[in-house]
Amino acid sequence: MSDKGLKKAVLIGAVLGGLITLGIAVSMDLFFADSLQGTWRDAAAKDVTKMFGPACGQNVFAVYFVLIIVMGFLAGFGAMLGAAAGLIMNRFFKVLLKL
Repeated sequence: MSDKGLKKAVLIGAVLGGLITLGIAVSMDLFFADSLQGTWRDAAAKDVTKMFGPACGQNVFAVYFVLIIVMGFLAGFGAMLGAAAGLIMNRFFKVLLKL
């Protein structure tokens, strides 16, 4: 990627994609916690309990570690989609401006 504008578009797309994904996940947690019978933390606690037993499911550090891994995965996936969108938009507008 020697094109400076392309690098900038991909980087901006990745950052915005990751932040928007995390924002949507947190807002879902806030607005739909009652209707979905739990939060992201409750789901992480259930997963830790299933994987390592009830003693580890009550451990706050283990639950938050799993929660951070899940949120990191979500942010990474959103960043990949945002980078792809930035790349597509950059190429589209370069072709459009050449016409």
